[in-house]
Amino acid sequence: MALLFLSACGSSLDEDIKTYESDAERLIELNSEFNDLVNDMDFDRVERMYFEEEETDLAFIQDLINRVDKELVPLADSLGHEVESIQVENPEVQEIHNIMLEDVQVKRDFTAQITSFLNAYASSIDSNEQLVTLSQSFITHQEERDNLIEAADSSEEIEEMNTLIDVLNKNSEALDEQITNFQSKESVEEKEQFAKEDLLPLIDQHIEEINALNLTTSTATRARTISLEMNYNYRTYFEERKNVMVSVEQLQELSLENLLSQLDTASTLDSQFEEALNNKKNEAP
Repeated sequence: MALLFLSACGSSLDEDIKTYESDAERLIELNSEFNDLVNDMDFDRVERMYFEEEETDLAFIQDLINRVDKELVPLADSLGHEVESIQVENPEVQEIHNIMLEDVQVKRDFTAQITSFLNAYASSIDSNEQLVTLSQSFITHQEERDNLIEAADSSEEIEEMNTLIDVLNKNSEALDEQITNFQSKESVEEKEQFAKEDLLPLIDQHIEEINALNLTTSTATRARTISLEMNYNYRTYFEERKNVMVSVEQLQELSLENLLSQLDTASTLDSQFEEALNNKKNEAP
């Protein structure tokens, strides 16, 4: 009776494994597709760029964002739906399936997190490039305005230019004070709030004051136009500064090294799943 019972159990395990392999065929195909796609996406290059071992390529990052969004995210979702749709009754087979459940969850977590990381990284790169461009524009505008001030010749030009200079000097002192206050804020949230409630409204006020000046000479009006451009650029500059701070904070929270280590974990789980399935097949008669 004991021998008959063991034989029946063995036969049941064998059938349950065959059923599971049949049910999991599409799951295993999707898992293989996911692995191939991740390997093709060259996340190692992202790591080299991030740690400044290779020149940053924003076009590559943006292309990768599109591929993750259009290819990897749907594939991870399909993996999740497929693994959850498989019903297992045999406890021994469930142990094998549990490995795949964990494996798929790691891959879904990776997909969600790499999406957030790449978007934050691209935003950081773009904003930093904008800051460099704006910084150069400040120098160019300042030089042109200084030349116009020196070129003021007639008494009317000099009078209007002095009126403009008085407003610019007053505004510059107020802006310097607020920039110091901005930089003294410790957290990103405090800086964001200060920029929104104090710094940017101050720049808007300065723009209004410069626009309100009654200037008629071509030299003074051109100097005013340059000053307005500089103030609009100040506004953009601090908006981009805010974006950089938010992006950096997000990148620090995600940690690329920890994120990429999930791929190693998933690879280990893939091997464990295959090994566990083969071992269980060998145990069955």
